[in-house]
Amino acid sequence: MSDIADLTVRVLDDRDIVVAGAEFEVTYRREGHLGMLVATDALRERLTASKARFLAEAWKAAYKKARTLGWLSS
Repeated sequence: MSDIADLTVRVLDDRDIVVAGAEFEVTYRREGHLGMLVATDALRERLTASKARFLAEAWKAAYKKARTLGWLSS
C-alpha cells in the first residue's frame, strides 16, 4: 500500500497538482468555482483495491499541497 510519505507531489501550474506513486499517477485540478480538487484522470476506471488505496493517499497529499498554496480554505 502507498504511504503518503512515498508519494511525489508536483505542482504543474496554477490549477493542477500531480501525485505519483510507485505504480500509479493521478492529476488533481483545482476547481475554483467549486472550492475543491477534482481528479482529472481515468485512473478511477476499473477500480481495484490497490488503486483505491492509492487514490485515497494521493488525495490527502494533493489536498495538503493545495492548502499550503492557499488554493483551498478550511
